[in-house]
Amino acid sequence: MELRSIEAFVRVAELGSITRASRDLGIVQPALSRHIQRIETEIGTPLLVRLPRGVQLTFAGRRFLQHSRRILQEVARATEELNIGSEGPTGRVVVGISPTLSPLLVPGLVERCTSGFPNIQLKIIEEFTRRLQVDVLNGQVDLALLTNPPPNRALRFTAVLTEPIVVVMPRHQRGVSPVVTLDELASMPMLVTRGIRAMVDEQLASHGVCIEVECEIDAVEAIRRMLLRGRGASIMPISAFRKEINDGLFTGLAVGGVNLSRTIMLAHVGDQVSAAAQAVMGLLRAEIDSLAQRGIFSALSEGSAWQMPVERTLVGAA
Repeated sequence: MELRSIEAFVRVAELGSITRASRDLGIVQPALSRHIQRIETEIGTPLLVRLPRGVQLTFAGRRFLQHSRRILQEVARATEELNIGSEGPTGRVVVGISPTLSPLLVPGLVERCTSGFPNIQLKIIEEFTRRLQVDVLNGQVDLALLTNPPPNRALRFTAVLTEPIVVVMPRHQRGVSPVVTLDELASMPMLVTRGIRAMVDEQLASHGVCIEVECEIDAVEAIRRMLLRGRGASIMPISAFRKEINDGLFTGLAVGGVNLSRTIMLAHVGDQVSAAAQAVMGLLRAEIDSLAQRGIFSALSEGSAWQMPVERTLVGAA
């Protein structure tokens, strides 16, 4: 089985089309089809179902795609490690970041990578935790920052940050009280993402309370724009809308009687991480530390019970 055949199969699977993969790879369609057929012959089972428009993976094809991505990653890692010299690590690193963190972290991360490791090709993917965890397991993402992820034995986790979750609303909608009571929270219609809703409801379950949802919107920027138009309230990690709070556009309020928070975990597969990925991990931690020192992830008032330190605790996969 040739490596270029595996590469061809992965591209066809990702694009869902032999025609598009042919253009992308610069290989004529008959030659590309022969690569796929060689693999299918050697394995002894079809990997693709040819449709009138595009292709679809069979069950065996989906399984083989996972193995193929890992094979290509190992080859790239081996090549990278053999080529490391005085110029430092080289290679492509795909980083997955949630929509609440991406606007904060990506600009600084890219600047650090460009200046410190010019031979690393950085790719950023913005997705919510559930999708990102699947992408890491499938080999589509090398490193991901996940929010309160469920345990998985195939992944290694490092806790990098814990921050408070607060109620956010246009400033004119709130009086002088700096705290939202549990009763108020249960009756306050919220604009909220699916992931934050599940996380908050889980933490409120022991209090017999769940949040009232006006609209579930898996788009943080859309929620931000609705709040800027004076519409409704939301419940978010404080860093997501910290700028608007500091600028006096939004009010950020703790929820009384419960420490609502989220923990951000850096995740990757297994113990073998490429030199380039290790370098990017260091850059991510440095950027998070820099933001934390500026108070981006801290509670609004100094000394508040809501203030939570940045952590550096290694959490073994469970």
